[in-house]
Amino acid sequence: MEFISPDRIEVQLDIESPDSVALNTGTPRNFPRINGYVMIPVDLGFVVGQVSWITIQRSPYPKRSGFQDFGLIDLPFPLRKMELQPVGTLIASEKGYKFKRGLETFPSVGDIVILPTETQLKSIIESGENRRVYIGNSPLVGNAKVMIDPDRLFGRHLAVLGNTGSGKSCSVAGLIRWSLESASISKTKKDIPVNSRFIVLDPNGEYSKAFADKKEANIYSVNIEDGDGRKQLEVPLWFWNTDEWCGFTKASPKTHPSYMR
Repeated sequence: MEFISPDRIEVQLDIESPDSVALNTGTPRNFPRINGYVMIPVDLGFVVGQVSWITIQRSPYPKRSGFQDFGLIDLPFPLRKMELQPVGTLIASEKGYKFKRGLETFPSVGDIVILPTETQLKSIIESGENRRVYIGNSPLVGNAKVMIDPDRLFGRHLAVLGNTGSGKSCSVAGLIRWSLESASISKTKKDIPVNSRFIVLDPNGEYSKAFADKKEANIYSVNIEDGDGRKQLEVPLWFWNTDEWCGFTKASPKTHPSYMR
């Protein structure tokens, strides 16, 4: 490592480090890759960092101590670097490894960076308690199952961000469906009905078909058509506040009021 801060770590890759596939982790693995995990040994275990970017810088050919390359032309050499986002600490225990969010001990400049084994990667991906909602598989760890705690997920502010066409709407719809399905399975064993409520504001009309097979899903629309199965959206007057009433009754510059005498 050559730079470290509380939220960013810069690593200079050795000239002998893998270019595309690493074979020293027990199984072949793509490295370096964006969103991949690496580890830095510290006193409490390993600091786990996630690769956020990779770059190449031109530099003189690195001279190795004790070696002299006769006849070697000193041309610019590609020096690879990557940035890590510290995400937590991996601690060894009697049952294997336990991943903990946050850092208590920071590494120092010059510390080595190593690749986690398959077992260590699985401990990172499958960390957390009360994980009961299945949301997908991780391509980083042999398609290991990724499960979440819905109480922690919906008990705080959550944002799903991404570029156009990256699957934001599908992810939101999937989180709602998977949570309801998981709750239905757990409640069925106790004969308790599911009493979850989700309100989706859908100005682009992306979610109506995602829940069309759910009989308990109510779909409301401002403009309805015959046979589309939607209900008319009605907002009671008492639901409006003062600012909304002022915005509704305020005349625009192109509006000409009429008066009756």
